This record gives sequence, structure tokens and C-alpha cells, in this order.
Amino acid sequence: MPVNDLAALCEAARALVARGLVLGRGGNVSLREKGVVHISPRGAALDHLTPDAFVAVDLASGRVRGEGRPSSELPMHLACYRARADARVVIHCHPAHVIALASLGWGLPAMTPDFLVYMAATELPTVPYMTPGSEELAAAVADALARAPAVLLGNHGLVAVGEDVERALTRVLLAEETARIYLMARAAGYPRTLTSKDWANLKRARYNVR
Repeated sequence: MPVNDLAALCEAARALVARGLVLGRGGNVSLREKGVVHISPRGAALDHLTPDAFVAVDLASGRVRGEGRPSSELPMHLACYRARADARVVIHCHPAHVIALASLGWGLPAMTPDFLVYMAATELPTVPYMTPGSEELAAAVADALARAPAVLLGNHGLVAVGEDVERALTRVLLAEETARIYLMARAAGYPRTLTSKDWANLKRARYNVR
């Protein structure tokens, strides 16, 4: 088991709760190590996660290795890893501004240069509400991840992937910040959003580009 990485993921999970991005026993997190996915257990409180609490699941078959009950969102996590070879961490949570935006059926446009840098996209897609834990939702998220590394879930929340814990968590926090900014701006009018040309200019300028 990748103990150090799971310890970092536990810290990220606690940060989600501390920032109010998860309430009660909502949300779930996972980490892929080769062909095994380590996912938070069903009904887990994210601020009390420990590395030994994660449930190991075979990525190819979806079968649990050993003991424990994986999160009910296991199908979505597996679909994320199968859809994106660069995904090593998946975070699913319930940010309020993201949910407000997603309930309107809107995508989340780029409002800042950092959004373009960390998302490598000019907009995060939104999938309509589907039953949590369903294969239907998993398939829709996998399809949307072809366009961006984070997806808004209608009336539900957000799922973000990353090559490490830091990148996945940053994308979650940036999505919620951007949703808040966009909703504030839309309340006053129609804001300028950043475009693919802006992204190309940023890359030429090497602005904060890794």
C-alpha cells in the first residue's frame, strides 16, 4: 500500500471538510497505484480518514481485494482512471458554488489565468443529474473527462482528477473559487471569460506553466 501518498490524501480529505466542501459523511477520495485503486470506505467521514481505512479494488475487474466496503461512488472512480491515463488521484466532493452553477446546467468557464494553467481547458463541462453511484453517472463522467480534468455534476457536486494529491486538490479548490467568481459576476452582468487564444498566449509567455 502506498502509505505516504494515502497519508497525503487523508490530509487533503481533511482540508475538504475544513473548507466546507463536504458535509457529514459526503464525498469520497481514491488513489491509483499501478492496477489497484485505494478508495475511501462507504460512509466514511473524510476528516477521520486514515491510510489503513482505504479499501483496495482491482482496477480492471472492479473486485475488492481483501476486506472492507468501498464507497458507493466506486463506479465513478474506476471510470475516471480508465478514462484518463494521467489520473492517479480522484476527489469527489460537494462545493456549494459548484453545485449552484451545475444545477443551472451551465459549464464553468475560465475566469483567471490560473484556471487555464491548472485545468488546461477553457471550460469545465457539466453532466446532468444522474443517480449517485450509478453506472450511468460513471459513463457520463468518463466521457466528460476527455474535455477537462474536472467535471461538474448536476445537483450533486464535483469530481476532479490529478497526477498527484496536490494537483487534484488544487483543481477542486480552483473550481469552487471560479464558480463563486462567475456567479458573482453573472449577478451583475455578463463577464468576459478567457478563451483558447488567451490560453495560447499564456503558454507562449510561459505564465506559471509547469
